[in-house]
Formats: sequence, structure tokens, C-alpha cells
Amino acid sequence: MGFRTRVGVINDFLKKPDDQVLKISLWGKIKFLISGVIYDFGVAMLFVILIGLLDPLLTDYENILNNELYPFWQSIFFMTILPPLLEESIFRWPLKYKRNYLLLVIARIFKTDFSGFWKKHLRIIVYSFAAVFGFIHLTNYSNVDFVFYLLAPIIVGAQLFAGLIFSFFRLKLGFIWALLGHFSHNFILILLAFTFYHNVERELVDNEAVKIFTTGLSFKVDDTSYVSYDSLKNGNLLCLDAQNYSLQTLIDSLYPAKNLKVRDNNQLDLKLYSKTSKGYAREELLEVFKEHFTLKEKTKIKNASEL
Repeated sequence: MGFRTRVGVINDFLKKPDDQVLKISLWGKIKFLISGVIYDFGVAMLFVILIGLLDPLLTDYENILNNELYPFWQSIFFMTILPPLLEESIFRWPLKYKRNYLLLVIARIFKTDFSGFWKKHLRIIVYSFAAVFGFIHLTNYSNVDFVFYLLAPIIVGAQLFAGLIFSFFRLKLGFIWALLGHFSHNFILILLAFTFYHNVERELVDNEAVKIFTTGLSFKVDDTSYVSYDSLKNGNLLCLDAQNYSLQTLIDSLYPAKNLKVRDNNQLDLKLYSKTSKGYAREELLEVFKEHFTLKEKTKIKNASEL
């Protein structure tokens, strides 16, 4: 059975969920796990692209999970291990009627059997659990309004689809495979952040007037936070060196009168070197920040949250 065939089996389940466990070998289950995770991330990438296209409509919405950094190994625990254990126990474990202890207690109290109802409506049940699992991730965001909820199926589209994939693992392979799928999903996200952002230098500007580059930090580091800069009397910057520093704090320091809020507050290293004795104007630096990061006036963000 090849990758396309396995994806076909998954698609058949997504169209009409059932709880008949696949009678395959351990290696066969591992291949289904790998195929499901690849399929999951393929669809997730489509939602990432769609969200990128809709970015002008999403600039006010901040993912509060990005405001707090943890050391790498703590991130592994708080993102890769703990959430899957909790979420799979809540959203996937009860999908098997014989493991839905709350429903069994209710059935015992009323001296009835819900197994026929459960089997008949399993499709709706699986979709409902996956939907609640996906939409609960909306609580990760702040500054929400009507447009946010209108776009909610796109914003958490990747989580909605992941919930269905984990349901396939749970019902067709077993609960441990749903856990492994969720572990893998979150661990890959951490690896992507570590590979493509953490300690990766990014050039913002390099021309005849100035060189500006940043190094992103996805995880908390032990380095001391500091910022230093030299400027001329007119405020132009000759150099700026921020180490392990909050971009929000840097913006507040350089532009106290602007009342700006950085969405998804970035922790980073940033260096600026003016190539001329005239220095680099702070307003020009602000335009660079606006080009590469999402900045909004705090009053506007507050008003959006009150809608």
C-alpha cells in the first residue's frame, strides 16, 4: 500500500467516519501515521498561504501564545507533550463508545444503551469533536471582532483538519496513535520555528546609507537583555545594538510619543550601523519596522477589541 492509497483510506474516513480498527501490522500503522502527518501539514500549508493572502484583514488579531518565550526543552513539554495529552484525552479518547465513561455513566443511570445511537451518528460526533477542538484554538487570539469570527474557519482551518486526522488515528489505529500524531504535529512546529527563525539572521536593509539586520528568537535564552545606541543631536542613529530584547520595548524607547503596539511581540537581536556621518533617521527606521513587522496604534487595537 503506497502513500496515495493510504491518503485515500484517510479520505474515505473523513467522508464517512467509522470505528472499525484497521487490521494491519505495526509497521503498517507507522506508515499510516507518517502519511497522515504529511497529509495534515500539506493541508496546513494551504491554510498558511490563504491566511497570508488575507493578512491585511488579520493584522489586528494577536496570537497571545507568541508573547511568552520558554527555553527550548520547556517548549517541548508545554507544546509537544502536555497539550496532546490533555486534548487527546478530551477530544479523541471518548470517540470510542466503550471508552466514553461519562456517557456510560449516564446510560447506566437511565438504564439504557446509547451504542446504537453512537454508531448511527458517529459521523456527526466525529465532526463535532473535531470542530470544538479546532475552534477552541480561537482563544489563543486577542483583539477579536466580528470580522475575526467571520474568518474563524480559515484562521483555525489547520486545527480543524488536524482534529479530523487525529480522529482517524484514534478510531482506525488506536488512541496511542492519536497521541503520537498530535505529538508529531506539535514537535514539527517547534522544529520549524527552531530551524527557520531561532538564531537565524535576517537582513532588513543594506544600502549606501545603513545596514540593519535581526536575529529572531523563538525560545528563551540565558543571555542578558540590553540595548545601546549612539545618536546625533537631531536624533539620527549612528548605531544601535539590541541583544535578546523585546521589539515592543525597543519601539517604546525610540518612539515614546507614537503609542505603537507590536503584534506578536518579537524577542530578537537587532543591529544597526549607519554608513554615513549623517546617521540614520528614526522615522526611516520606523518605516523599516513597519515593513517587516506588524505595528498598530494602541488606541486602534483597543477600539477593535471593543466591537
